[in-house]
Amino acid sequence: MLFLSVLLGFLNAEQVDFYANDLQKNGELVEANSSVLIFSDNYLISADRAEFNETSRDVELFGEVSVLRNQNERFNSCYAKVNLDGDRASFKDFFFADNKMEVWFQSGQSDLNSTLFLSKDSTVSSCNVHNPDWKIRFSTGELDRTNNYLHLYNARLYVKDAPVFYVPYLGFSLDTSRKSGLLIPEFEFNRDDGFYYNQPLFLAFYDEWDLEYRQQIRVNRGIGGYATLRFMDSPHSSGALNGGIFRERADYYEREGLKNQLHKGIELRYTRQSLFKSLFDLGEHIQEGVWIDGIYLNDVDYLNLEARNFRDLTSLVTSEFSYFIANENNYLATYAKYYIDTAKLNNKDTLQELPSVQYHRFLSGVLRNYIQYSFDATFNRYTREVGVGANVANFNLPLNFHLELFDDFLQFKFSEKLYGSFVGYTRHAIKSEHLLRNYHEFTLYTELAKPYDSFYHTIHLSANYLMDGVSKGEITQNFLNFDEEEESLSVKAVQFFYNDKGEKKFKQRAQLAYDTQTMKISQLKHLAQYFFTPNVALSNESTYSKEQQRWTKSISSLEIALRKFNFNFSHAYKYDFNEFIKQDLNTLEKHSFIGASADYTYNINYKFIAGAWFDTQRAHLNAWEVGYTYQRKCWNYSLIYKERTDPQLTSAGISAKRKNGVYFSFNFYPVGGVRYDLSLRENTSAVGSGYGTSSTKVSTSSSSSGASGGSSGGTNGRVD
Repeated sequence: MLFLSVLLGFLNAEQVDFYANDLQKNGELVEANSSVLIFSDNYLISADRAEFNETSRDVELFGEVSVLRNQNERFNSCYAKVNLDGDRASFKDFFFADNKMEVWFQSGQSDLNSTLFLSKDSTVSSCNVHNPDWKIRFSTGELDRTNNYLHLYNARLYVKDAPVFYVPYLGFSLDTSRKSGLLIPEFEFNRDDGFYYNQPLFLAFYDEWDLEYRQQIRVNRGIGGYATLRFMDSPHSSGALNGGIFRERADYYEREGLKNQLHKGIELRYTRQSLFKSLFDLGEHIQEGVWIDGIYLNDVDYLNLEARNFRDLTSLVTSEFSYFIANENNYLATYAKYYIDTAKLNNKDTLQELPSVQYHRFLSGVLRNYIQYSFDATFNRYTREVGVGANVANFNLPLNFHLELFDDFLQFKFSEKLYGSFVGYTRHAIKSEHLLRNYHEFTLYTELAKPYDSFYHTIHLSANYLMDGVSKGEITQNFLNFDEEEESLSVKAVQFFYNDKGEKKFKQRAQLAYDTQTMKISQLKHLAQYFFTPNVALSNESTYSKEQQRWTKSISSLEIALRKFNFNFSHAYKYDFNEFIKQDLNTLEKHSFIGASADYTYNINYKFIAGAWFDTQRAHLNAWEVGYTYQRKCWNYSLIYKERTDPQLTSAGISAKRKNGVYFSFNFYPVGGVRYDLSLRENTSAVGSGYGTSSTKVSTSSSSSGASGGSSGGTNGRVD
């Protein structure tokens, strides 16, 4: 084996080492024959024969050429010409693979430089090289190596050796970084919408913001578009602005009896940790923040048409705004809530909270900290176009005395609580009301812990007695949801069990409230969480009310996460303690939902899935699905049967349509894929107090993936 080291005479020159069985130098040309190996800082090259020009720094390679570049890129060809300084290369009968991109290329002629890779009469795929499941053949291609974005012209998709799809142009990213361009489109066909096409466009010209626009066409219904702008307007903030509009075809609008032909909405989500603090020198001890979660829509179809998969107990859509500023002693905030009931034809009688102000004085001490105090003051303005409104001022002043007993074994706390509420009404016979009260609160508590041979146990025990004091005045309007405390006695226990490895195995919290007049239990709150293994957990949280003679809330869940099997079960049950409860218990708003989902991985390729979500209060199935997915390295498909119920606002009120169908989708990694919705039928029902009652209605309403659940109907919007 002969060796020649070629070192150029200028400072930044790269050393190139040649190894070959036969090596000759003729002037500036180095010829290598038989088992050629070439080393440089960036390349490891093998070939049958090579020629190196010392002046141009070009290497020509012949025979079986193999090139390894920067440990990730691999080339194979029958001929290659590589410039070692200019980062340029040309290949014939070329094969290229990059470990970072997980795709391979094959072409008759290819050229590359530091920024571009160009090829002709080529093939690309992410499957196995030998007999790939799919491949794309194209006449010309261009890979931008700076952003790993691939442009293909006259592209034909082949499954095995059969052509199935042609596009004049196809572009997609080969990594996960943000890039401008067309995203994977969605195709769908169902009886209600006809042919559906959604084409997203993504723009990411700057690091501080990006824009996604989604144009959609529903042949039987109309056309519309949705857009999302994500942004960072400062180092302390971020936000997203989303909006959309959809116009129904005139014949669809009239046939379905819709309230609106134009569905529109706009949403803003924004957080900022520094506002005035960044404009003025307020000092490091000042904290402040802004939070906005706002939405305006003219009906629920704004959400449905965007295929918004949401599950909510009510039809109430809430917008919220809050701003706070605080230091180590004081907290000041203002906030507002705006409600839109999507089950109503209008929201003139929906109660709004615009605006509210809160002041809080953090816990402070006097008399050598033996007595501690805090202070709260709030102002709330409740308004609506039709119906009673109110301006409400509240204050709360608790005084606390704390004492350690029995060498810190037992803790005692006494609190004197002072409350005041002042209300001024609008559009009501009563102009104003007030209520002044004080309470005496006594608390005993202790913390215990003990290790055992195989587990560790901790427990917290407490007893609390709240006693009425002086009361003056009365608040008669129950829709304002005052936090009125009543005389009560309660005991609470919280315990944890840990195994010998320090893993939490069991948590339990129980709280009993007693009626001080009868000394009988008035309310029970209980929480239990049991962790069978790190992969299996069972939990329940529930509340029992003696006054209502029922469990008013229960939330249960079971989670199983095994190697091949995953299962989730949940149940939610709730009676709303709303504005009418003190007058008539039969007007309580009831919500009860059951949901279950499971998946089973049969083998490396097949996974079976199933799920169901049932509204037990309104006795209808919100949604259910069953199907499977097939996964290979470079492609996958899914076949799922689904049924769901979607709400829609018509001129006669809210209605619901049950839609069922077979959904088929396939995806070629990283190119993308398509989805088909083969709908079977749609059923429409009118809705009284919720989205899913079973009375029939002549007209039909549209459906899309998304909303289900109850409605607050014609009642006033809640303030809570």
